Amino acid sequence: MKFVVLGGYGIIGKIVVEDLFKTCKNCEIIVAGRDFAKVKAYASSFKSNRIKAKEIDINNENQLVNLIKNSDVVVNCLQYYFNVQIMKSCLKAKTNYVDLGGLFHETKKQLKLNNEFKKIGKLAIIGCGGAPGITNVLATYGSKFVKKISSVEITFADADYTKYNQEFVLPYSFKTIADEFSLKPAVFKNGKTTFAEPQSGRKTYDFGSEFGKQEGFYSLHSEIATIPKSVDKGIKNCEFRVTFPQDFINKINVLIENGFASKENLKFNGKDISTIDITSELMNRLLPKQGTEIDDREMLRVIINDKMTIDAITKSDGKNSAGVLDTAVPCSIAAQMIAKNEIKGTGVLPPEKAINYSLFFKELRKRKITIIKNGRIIN
Repeated sequence: MKFVVLGGYGIIGKIVVEDLFKTCKNCEIIVAGRDFAKVKAYASSFKSNRIKAKEIDINNENQLVNLIKNSDVVVNCLQYYFNVQIMKSCLKAKTNYVDLGGLFHETKKQLKLNNEFKKIGKLAIIGCGGAPGITNVLATYGSKFVKKISSVEITFADADYTKYNQEFVLPYSFKTIADEFSLKPAVFKNGKTTFAEPQSGRKTYDFGSEFGKQEGFYSLHSEIATIPKSVDKGIKNCEFRVTFPQDFINKINVLIENGFASKENLKFNGKDISTIDITSELMNRLLPKQGTEIDDREMLRVIINDKMTIDAITKSDGKNSAGVLDTAVPCSIAAQMIAKNEIKGTGVLPPEKAINYSLFFKELRKRKITIIKNGRIIN
């Protein structure tokens, strides 16, 4: 089996590559990205001929198609803005595809490629990270216990015990965070999709003794684009909320309010560079510093009919945060399922329609991600 991981040296891509390497013993893994020095350094760190480094400019379609053809699955760990572009290259290369999600609007565009993937007999699983991804499959699992679903709420919580030697830590891509904070969130209410004001719909959740009470607000997310139709039990309401510490929210809002997340171009040394690209480059330096021993847990929660809770709990491994692990691992699992023909469908499908939850939960357990329904661990 052969996998190509685009952005394979990034925060999430690294863990996808690592998981593929550990759990797929006879697989060839291509680590691809635009910074060849970083690609080569990461690929070389495995000291294995099963992992190869390739430089790629995804805007060069011919180069990308040549790289990914004859692979079993392309795993896209790049910024979600490129999802449709990369999927179209997969169509030309006639290969399968997995990504992390598209923040609703991109997801809608991706779903329109369904018939084209069916025509070539290939599968694209979109939004297969933590949220979206694990959350979608939790919703499918929970739906089997009820005859009718009136509401699905999706949220998450974090408990962080890490001793950071820095004042501010960025949990994941600043570009994605900026969009989650500033774009109007989709909310499925009374059977219709509406768009609320950014950071509205505030609600406090009680996540139990370890995670405590945390406040969330509406955020633009892919689950709202697919779950109401995919989990066909009459869903009338579906909403997603992010939870972050208030101090973190305040700092991100200061950046957004003062134009640091603007997508408009600035002239710098004779070049047009978008403001958010510059900010992102600076913010990426605020990821946990190398050598920091990460000690946190993340809970992804799906609430059905205001009564049933289904949680996925991940613990950090010392090097990587729980949020990074539960985002990366599902991509690896889904890619391997496709390559092993454990998923029979073709076309463009969200996780809840493509993935067998029993097989998926089994693989999550191998990676120490625990599934809990109404406080009881699912074996």
